[in-house]
Amino acid sequence: MIYSFAFKIHILISSITLLAGIACIVLSSQGLIGKREYGRHDSGVSLAFNVALYFQLILGSLIYYLLRSALEGPLWEVPDTQNDASLRFWAIEHIALMIFALFLTQLGRVFIKKSVGSYRKFRASLFYFGTSLILILFSVAMALF
Repeated sequence: MIYSFAFKIHILISSITLLAGIACIVLSSQGLIGKREYGRHDSGVSLAFNVALYFQLILGSLIYYLLRSALEGPLWEVPDTQNDASLRFWAIEHIALMIFALFLTQLGRVFIKKSVGSYRKFRASLFYFGTSLILILFSVAMALF
C-alpha cells in the first residue's frame, strides 16, 4: 500500500521534474538568443527543477527501502540481479544516473550563483541543466526498453 502510493507520487513528481527541466532549457536558450537579463523567474524555475530532483531522491530512496524490505536484502545482493537486465537497471544504473543528474543540477545552481553576467548564467544553466535532463531522459528511455 505505501509502496504503490510512493510509486505513484514518484511518477507524478517525475512529470513535474521533466517539465521544470524543459522550462530551464527553454528559458536559458531564450535568454542566450534574446540577450536578456537573468531574472528571478529563471532562478525560480531552476530552483523548482533542483527541488523536484531532491524530492525524487527522497521518494526513490523510500521506494528502494520498501522493495528491499520485501526482498529481505539489498537489490544488488539478490541472486538474479546481475543476470536480469531490468532488475540490474533499477538496482544500480537508474540510481547512479539519477544521483549524478541531481549532482549536476546542484552544481549548475552553484555556478549560476557565482557567475557574473547574464550570458554566463544562461550558458551555465543550459550546460548543467541540459546535461542533467539528458541523463534523466536517457534513464527513462532505458527503462522502456
